[in-house]
Amino acid sequence: MDLIREVKQRADIVRVAEYYGLKLDRAYKCVCPFHKEKTASFSISPSKQIWHCFGCGKGGDAISLVSELLNINNYQAAKSINDKLGLGIDTNQKTTHFEINKYQNKRRIEEMFKQWENKTFQLLCDYLHLMWHWAEEKAPKSPDDEVDELFVEAMHNIDYIDYLLDEIFINGTDEDKIWFWKTQKKVVSRIEARVRAIRPISK
Repeated sequence: MDLIREVKQRADIVRVAEYYGLKLDRAYKCVCPFHKEKTASFSISPSKQIWHCFGCGKGGDAISLVSELLNINNYQAAKSINDKLGLGIDTNQKTTHFEINKYQNKRRIEEMFKQWENKTFQLLCDYLHLMWHWAEEKAPKSPDDEVDELFVEAMHNIDYIDYLLDEIFINGTDEDKIWFWKTQKKVVSRIEARVRAIRPISK
């Protein structure tokens, strides 16, 4: 999971798009690779580091672009970008997992952990639903429209949050959840603050 965030920070979306075969013009536009068209409706925003097709409506960041192009998941896409573009991220580094049995009161710790798991799962779901709303309601209707920051946020985070829900909280092992609990507390805190701040104006 750290690999995905590292690639987001290091990879330039224009360089990624061009490496994986997209022929961008000077305005960073090209014919969309995901549907048949004659007029270029696929557009990249280098300043926002996102892509969006005004024809089929697809969009996202550099990782989601490669994921769509190669029909692979986000982690595999991030690894491909890291390997092909030589970003230098060590994908072989092992994560040291938190040992629950270090605590004397195991039952109490397990109960606290379950409460955290349920709360965090619901928080990520709430954030994902907000971003689905932004992706639909805030999407630019034409290339001349100013890009809404909520739309940009959705394009950068939808696939990552969806990935976390699927791979950690739905299909993940207890070890995966413990790893997330130990290493991603700041991420969860930022999302919680974001949901609390935005929910009143998103209803």
